[in-house]
Amino acid sequence: MLDAYRDLIDDLLGTPSEIRALIEPFEASTVSPETVLRIAELRDRDRVVLERAQIIVRQENPYLSELHMAEAMGNQELMPLMDEMDTARGDLVSLLINLSLKDWERSANHETEGEVSLSDEIEQHVEFDEAQRRRIRESLATH
Repeated sequence: MLDAYRDLIDDLLGTPSEIRALIEPFEASTVSPETVLRIAELRDRDRVVLERAQIIVRQENPYLSELHMAEAMGNQELMPLMDEMDTARGDLVSLLINLSLKDWERSANHETEGEVSLSDEIEQHVEFDEAQRRRIRESLATH
């Protein structure tokens, strides 16, 4: 099980550097608003998933509502946004690295899915992360 959790963490760790490598060939001012929006969505979801993970780890019998994200703003400056994304991802990964096996297996009652574990929440986040990276690659390819 520990290897599976390490793989999830490794997947999350690779995203910021991959996105930086993707946008590096472009002038920041020429990156499309769609790409900026996708990066903002990653940052925002990292923050929400961190909060949810903290709830699962710290509370007895926690309850999670359906994950709803506020609409991210796509009109942000790219480089400060990238720094915010790095910070949000770092905060999430820092928490995950320090979890025990028991913590990864902790569960919460979910509004629509019933009982979910912390590892389930992180797996869903990794899937979102992969989809966002794909969308960013696609939006930069049409640049």
